[in-house]
Amino acid sequence: MSAVSPPIDEHVFKLYAEYTGLPEALVAQCAQNFGNFNQVTWQECPGDNWLDKAKVYYEQKDEYLFDLLYGSQTKARRRAIYQQYGHWRWMVGAGPEVLEFGGGLGFCCSMLRDAGKRVTYCDVNGPAAKFAQWYFARCGQDDIEIVHTPSHELVLPARRHWDLVFSDSVIEHVPDPALTVERLAQAVRPGGLLYLIIDAHEVSAAFPMHRHVYLKDLLAGAPTLRAMEHVLHDGDGLNAFRRTAN
Repeated sequence: MSAVSPPIDEHVFKLYAEYTGLPEALVAQCAQNFGNFNQVTWQECPGDNWLDKAKVYYEQKDEYLFDLLYGSQTKARRRAIYQQYGHWRWMVGAGPEVLEFGGGLGFCCSMLRDAGKRVTYCDVNGPAAKFAQWYFARCGQDDIEIVHTPSHELVLPARRHWDLVFSDSVIEHVPDPALTVERLAQAVRPGGLLYLIIDAHEVSAAFPMHRHVYLKDLLAGAPTLRAMEHVLHDGDGLNAFRRTAN
């Protein structure tokens, strides 16, 4: 039997064009204009407060995907960036079972699966998760587990633990960052790693859904996090914690 060639690592604009039926040039144009899409879409979301708007924004509006598309190119490029900034060695150095909270388009979960990990993707049941499910199937990675959580609070499968719990540029989008991080910390297996990349942008017109998250507030509100070994610290934006083995 001849070997099956791996799928071509195509640019995310081409993938999204295939997924939606939109012309690739239009996808590229919209992605490059993601800041305006963020502003207009957020303003159109009903609600009198941030939480109400965020629920609609992430569960119903597909326009915010242009922000995610702009930040991606190919899976290989995403991996190269993680290698450049030192994230990848932490990610692959952890044990075999991985949870990504806020998996977005699914590129990171897919490349961790390529690296031989058993992967759980977690996000709200919205447009990003639907694309990720399609993308996993396209890559022949139907064994990536998909877990949906409500947008207003993090809900994970009961009594489940992972060797690596990972989140990239998501904590600043959740209603209660400290409670979310506490639940992520609780999901780390003894000896395992919690790896947090937090986008430290202040709120701006182009990023109305961002809020600045301070490490001191996470530590104050997350007792399980405080009990972990703080093995990597780079300001508010990059931190890793190891749960003490029993």
